[in-house]
Amino acid sequence: LTLLVAVLIYSTVATGAGMLASTFTRSQIAAIFLTMIGTLIPAIQFSGLINPLSSMDGSGRFIGSIYPATYMFTISRGVINKALGFAELQAQFWPLL
Repeated sequence: LTLLVAVLIYSTVATGAGMLASTFTRSQIAAIFLTMIGTLIPAIQFSGLINPLSSMDGSGRFIGSIYPATYMFTISRGVINKALGFAELQAQFWPLL
């Protein structure tokens, strides 16, 4: 249930980011490209997918702390690997919202 709630919130945030990108572009291809560049690169580099956020400093840590994928990765790892529930992960839900 915890993972389901997190996925619903993250999907809403990701859809909002895509809609925001489509307001600045005229074609669907440009919106897809802008969204892909704006989400994939930060998700791989700054959100803790490869390197933990705690090992970053400066602007990389700031970008990672405002990017929603950081908190989604933490929630999914907590639910799947550690069997954590909402009570243990509630601190990760607030920034995601």
